[in-house]
Amino acid sequence: MSNELKFCLSRKDYIPPGGFKCKCPTTEDIISGADFLDLVEKCNKHIVEKGNVPPPNLAAEVSSSICERLPGYTHCKPCDRVKQTIGFMSIVRWVKAMYEFSKDGFQLVEQEEADRRASICAKCPFQIETAGCWGCKGIAGLVPLIAGAKTTPYDPQLKACGVCGCYNAVAVHLPTNKQGSEGLTFPEWCWKK
Repeated sequence: MSNELKFCLSRKDYIPPGGFKCKCPTTEDIISGADFLDLVEKCNKHIVEKGNVPPPNLAAEVSSSICERLPGYTHCKPCDRVKQTIGFMSIVRWVKAMYEFSKDGFQLVEQEEADRRASICAKCPFQIETAGCWGCKGIAGLVPLIAGAKTTPYDPQLKACGVCGCYNAVAVHLPTNKQGSEGLTFPEWCWKK
């Protein structure tokens, strides 16, 4: 096992020199995308088409691959120092979503549907590690009160969504029209589309 320091993109919203391209993990083929999300999705599809299984941390590996190609790039930082940040618009989306959710009396989806969604999220390469924002921590604390402590068999595998920032163990129980994810681009397999 290598002790080599790995670098990851700290700003995925900035276009790196030469655009969004990387050596796709497991295949080593060069893949390009319109943006970071598109690159990860294309890499995932490419890996599957080659008959391989995408690694569970695909987004992190793509990020690291971009930085390997760009030594010294301003937005490449040691991976252990790159943290997911929640922007102002994420907070605004969360507040609007909770308002809409409360107007309908905090109605949750059926358990079978929550389990189906959780199984998709558990395999998604766009999941990210995050400490969670105050909104997610707040709603995560409310869900047992609202939902009677509903869980799914996939909860131990669920992290935060790398597209919308939602805590997946909570999001799988909420109606899609109450998630505050309008205008975001999700991968083709995502139930939030």
